[in-house]
Amino acid sequence: MTYARLLAMTYARLLAVALAFAVPTAPAAAGPTKPACARELAMIETSLLRTLVRLQAVGKIGPTEQCETYRAHAAVVAKARDVFDRCSSGAAREQDIGEMNGALDRVKTAIASTCAAQ
Repeated sequence: MTYARLLAMTYARLLAVALAFAVPTAPAAAGPTKPACARELAMIETSLLRTLVRLQAVGKIGPTEQCETYRAHAAVVAKARDVFDRCSSGAAREQDIGEMNGALDRVKTAIASTCAAQ
């Protein structure tokens, strides 16, 4: 299974979580307590989608562009982890942060193997 495919499966779940937070719900429902969280979750969703699209084409681009793509993705994943840390709670928070940590570990491995000479 390719790295991009693994990311697609991970992000499908994370995007569902981000959408759940972004959609207005009843006040008693779980979700971000700050309006800023809803905005941040929506923005990070868009950023994750953009980097995922770029990652799907990584096999068709040169090494320099691959490194740029991996590094941009790592930055977005790190930011997503911070947003989930601030805006999620309970078991969902732990799972989301764990998934972001796993994605960050995978992209760091890709950076180390692809970008070592650059």
